Amino acid sequence: MTFPRAWRFMINHRLWEGLRQYGWVARGLVIVGVLVGLVMVGEVFEWLQEHADQPLTAMAIGSESLLWQWLTEAYESLSDGVLNWVVLVLLEVVIYHFMRQTLRVILDKEVEEAHKFKPFLNAQVRMIQVSFMAVILQEILIGIGDGVLPDSLEGIFALGVQSTILGYAIADNYNEQFELTIQQSIRHLRENYIGICMGLGLPLFLLLKIPLVGTILGPLVTSVAAAIVLREKSDLHIVGYQMTEKEKRKAEKKAAKAERKAARQRRKAAKSLS
Repeated sequence: MTFPRAWRFMINHRLWEGLRQYGWVARGLVIVGVLVGLVMVGEVFEWLQEHADQPLTAMAIGSESLLWQWLTEAYESLSDGVLNWVVLVLLEVVIYHFMRQTLRVILDKEVEEAHKFKPFLNAQVRMIQVSFMAVILQEILIGIGDGVLPDSLEGIFALGVQSTILGYAIADNYNEQFELTIQQSIRHLRENYIGICMGLGLPLFLLLKIPLVGTILGPLVTSVAAAIVLREKSDLHIVGYQMTEKEKRKAEKKAAKAERKAARQRRKAAKSLS
């Protein structure tokens, strides 16, 4: 039920403003456009070779037309379970921006120089890591479901798995803003907000089935919805992440190791000065 609110919030607060700060992104999109263009040129030549005896009007008319072939391939690609993750990785810049802009409005949370290359690069690397793990987990769970569930439940189970994991990937962007690691984010969402992940992921899964419009708008609206609902249900913005005892011990060991390393460096520096 948060999605209509998220859409109105996105429009009312004009969250797309500021995207031009990512000037380096525009250059990247040009490169992507050139690569896509080269692929399409290759498909044109391949189609012309296969239909050399047909008139040029056949390129746009008929079930075997080049235009229909492009549309069909695009829809199948964007609807495929694995390629959904490719879409999320490619759209990480706008997911990142819309999440940050939403938190700026609802929490007055501003991240200095968040539009610079390094913060976005960290977010992009994290999304790639999350997507890689998600694809593996998704295939394992769906494979298990196919093996143990009756045919009537396989589709429902697969839908639930894909929706929940998609929702987690968007919700992880929220946790990232509060400096949770991927492992901490998984534990936090799994133990407390698995239902919210499914609630976010199911509409996103359906939106990704709509070529172009749904593929672009789906992740954006979902990122805004995630920020709104997790701000209402989660206490990360109030008390922060609460470590387990195991995580506390690990953090203490890491801090002690860093302190020993810093002490050695100070001793070396003191010897060099003397």
